[in-house]
Amino acid sequence: MTMFPMPMPEMPQEIIDIAVANPDAFADAMGQGMDAFQGAMGDGGDMGAAFQAMGDVMGPIMQDMGCSPEAFDAAGDCVGAAVGGAMHMGPADCGGAEMGAMFADAVDMMCPQDMPAPVMDACMDMGQGMADAGCMPHDAAAEMMPPPGEPGFPLPCDPAGECIVPPGDPAACPPDACQPPPPDGACADMGGTMMPPEGGYDHAPMPPDCGMPPPMEVAGDVAMAPPGDMGGQPGPMAPPDPTGELSGAENIAPGGPPPGDMAPPPGDMAGDGGMGALGDALGGPPAGDPGAAPPPDAADAALGAAMDGAAAQGGAAGADAGAGAVDDGAGAAGPEEVVDPAADPSAGMG
Repeated sequence: MTMFPMPMPEMPQEIIDIAVANPDAFADAMGQGMDAFQGAMGDGGDMGAAFQAMGDVMGPIMQDMGCSPEAFDAAGDCVGAAVGGAMHMGPADCGGAEMGAMFADAVDMMCPQDMPAPVMDACMDMGQGMADAGCMPHDAAAEMMPPPGEPGFPLPCDPAGECIVPPGDPAACPPDACQPPPPDGACADMGGTMMPPEGGYDHAPMPPDCGMPPPMEVAGDVAMAPPGDMGGQPGPMAPPDPTGELSGAENIAPGGPPPGDMAPPPGDMAGDGGMGALGDALGGPPAGDPGAAPPPDAADAALGAAMDGAAAQGGAAGADAGAGAVDDGAGAAGPEEVVDPAADPSAGMG
């Protein structure tokens, strides 16, 4: 029986995209990483050295698949917190199948979309591989997670920085800091041995002087969502304006794009980020180029508006705004119609 931390860290979208696009190669990279892990353990290394060996093998493979080192490291931190938290609360004697189920359910809970079957199978194999290398779940959990009280540690701690949830005691985790495995996930397939009892645990309350550690500081944030590429995740939205009194910048949520600088649509996953993706989203040159011509449709509309405005005033399109002035010989302009620049689409275009 085990529980998972709550909230779960979010898997970097960059990793998700690569896994979905090429699941067999992704699963093979996971398998090669686990082989390196087992090799390091077999050579007498500790788990820290084994995880380092795994990263040394998987990192370059993932980079060849298009994954940045920052996103790869961030994914490792996320898996360590999620799986480590579950192993910490799970039974001390659970075997490879149970540890593999924790890996699989953790990945499923961290990803907003279903992972392909080869990737999920590789997660199960990782758990079995750790067991075959002689790793016990509570020891693995301690190695996978940051020290208690530090950012990224997934369980509540007391003011002294000690975790208040003893290993193997999921009921000691306050209900607002943990959650059960998915009812249709890999842990559930273990025949109920990894699931909470019927009706759930009688969770201990959160002590008044305890709290959750600070959020995980993920170095891959920029790589996960570079400027101009939303990575499929929409940004913050301003609340609706029922009165209709707000306009312009008042309707832009904090942290959103500045007025006049449109972000690409949330579904733009193929952009190269930065101004290039912004230019692609707008269908024109990158923003910030004052000499660039507007998109064809915008130029046609502006020219048509100018011609219509000039025709309405009885002049030719593009005529000089001062050409209609009449001199009475004394240097004073004669009567003429005063054109409000704000109402004249052609004003300022000469």
